[in-house]
Amino acid sequence: MRDFLQPLFVNIAIVFSLTYIANTLIPFMIRREFTLRMKGIYGLIASACALLCMVYPIQTLQDSVFDLRNVPIMVATLYGGLLPGAICTLFVCAARLFIGGNFAMVGVGLALIAFLIAAAYKGFFTENKKKWKAGIVIASIYTVIYMMIIHNRLSFLPVDFYWVYFTSFHISFFSTILLIERLTAVNMRLEETAYLDKLSVVGQMAAAIAHEVRNPMTTVRGLIQFLAKDTEDKKLKEFSPLILDELDRTNKIITDFLMLVRPSAPELTVLSLNEVINDTLALITPYGALHSASIQYKETKRPYQIVGDSQHIKQCLINIIKNAIEATEGKEGMIDIYKHSSSKNSVTLVIEDNGKGMTEEELQNIGLPFYTTKTKGTGLGTMIINRLIREIGGSVQYESKPLEGTRVLLTLPVSSP
Repeated sequence: MRDFLQPLFVNIAIVFSLTYIANTLIPFMIRREFTLRMKGIYGLIASACALLCMVYPIQTLQDSVFDLRNVPIMVATLYGGLLPGAICTLFVCAARLFIGGNFAMVGVGLALIAFLIAAAYKGFFTENKKKWKAGIVIASIYTVIYMMIIHNRLSFLPVDFYWVYFTSFHISFFSTILLIERLTAVNMRLEETAYLDKLSVVGQMAAAIAHEVRNPMTTVRGLIQFLAKDTEDKKLKEFSPLILDELDRTNKIITDFLMLVRPSAPELTVLSLNEVINDTLALITPYGALHSASIQYKETKRPYQIVGDSQHIKQCLINIIKNAIEATEGKEGMIDIYKHSSSKNSVTLVIEDNGKGMTEEELQNIGLPFYTTKTKGTGLGTMIINRLIREIGGSVQYESKPLEGTRVLLTLPVSSP
């Protein structure tokens, strides 16, 4: 038993250590879009993990070698995608052929099966909020196929081997999933803490300058209106509307500042999700028609009752849909709104457009103070959305690809029955 436990713990330690290294290099985040470089790094780290596991096999029987090499193959594919999984699989197959033996091709086949199963169920795994449940399905399918192959090809294996090896495989596989989910949650909290610190800085700025700027600006606006009314100066008449528009835009920025530093306390009530969205669409649809954009909402079959402030949620929806409409400028815009997923305590909506999309860098900066991809934007609208949704216990996430469009995932709390 000691001879078995020592290499088992070494294998598990290798998998955990390389997982921490991967998180250090590229922190795990929810629904992160991976660049080619990121996928390559994940693939190489997974390959190193698998090869180190092969250096310390759990059990060697005749020419067969058993270790946890297929865990990094499956985890890299499920979380990173096809490229990291394929890189890891190629390294494992090459290493197993190099080791040789009568059962080398069996080892290669099992590695390929691990990759193909993980690739086939990646979508199911990604969309499932409870990863361990999806992991049970994937691990069970893989275990059944694995046992059938080795029982047929390696008939000399003792019965207790199956219990020992597959117990260690499942412990390592599920522990790695739980570890990644835990690291992801920690990373998201750290990111949110940094974001809230930036909001605090903006709030202090707003408190210091908002009123001092707004008072003289109101006076200037009144004087411009008064002078333009009776003046014979053609230049003043020509440019006074532009001056007033810019003053109004400045006033809107100040109002947004004040919303950040002193948001009104949300009045939490139980609301019908379908009614809130339909009321919002009645307000924003004319704006979409003006910009040649159509908005479609697929009503949920289940009548979800959400908890929140009606005005705040409508304001957030209007801002999100307005951004989507403006992102489709210059083409026939399509904005689709539909339910993405739900749980006992929340429901997630998707607002999806076919606009210009955003790069990875733009996606990382979205929501930061004064960051915007629009020529006349301030970036405060997105910050207000994030703040208002957080105040009612929800969350906002963004997914985007250049020239393909953007998806906003809006998670709202659901009323308990």
